Amino acid sequence: NMTSAEEGSVATALQPNFFSNLSPPYPDVTDDGKIETVQFLEASKAFIQIYDLLGMTFSVVKKDMAGNVERMQQIPSKSNENPRKKLTDRVREHASNYFTVIAVLFIRALQFTILFMNGICEEFEKGTGSERLDHLAIEAYNNCLKKYHGWLVQNIFKMVVKSVPVRSVLVKSLYGNKAGPEDKLMKDVRSYTHKLETNLQVIVQFYEEWGLDNENKII
Repeated sequence: NMTSAEEGSVATALQPNFFSNLSPPYPDVTDDGKIETVQFLEASKAFIQIYDLLGMTFSVVKKDMAGNVERMQQIPSKSNENPRKKLTDRVREHASNYFTVIAVLFIRALQFTILFMNGICEEFEKGTGSERLDHLAIEAYNNCLKKYHGWLVQNIFKMVVKSVPVRSVLVKSLYGNKAGPEDKLMKDVRSYTHKLETNLQVIVQFYEEWGLDNENKII
């Protein structure tokens, strides 16, 4: 029989967190290098709840992304084919309208979030993590979004990313406002973001191959 301390350790190791609870998961990439639209959008709808944990200032980001998911879900297929049409096929079908623009803006925001979360993981794995996380959010913004924003949006977003919670607060929030093992959380983050990254790589490559990437700045 296990001691109470051992039972506590097992319970802690199995403790669910935001990432381990996320459902549905992002879809597997098909053999022909495509991803299913419905599951991708439903998974994204679940994932963007993370902005609730990043502070009040991120509510505008979440609202914008949730709106983009809804718009993409509502844009009908131009044909009467299977509604589970692959996302890249939907983008190509709507290449001349705003579905393509919405999708690329949404993908960039997801890339920002992945970079930020992976930055937290990397510092933890190297043992260099500190309580402050704003530098990681700023770095992710500079790498992913800054070049697409005009001066005004850049300054607004800088205020947003500087407001991220400190590490201990975020970890606790990701465990549902309970204490939880950081090592397990980081493994779950890595596992989840890896699957999301494989989805985004397919979409980004498709945009590049078809010349659909829109680099116009948001003023």
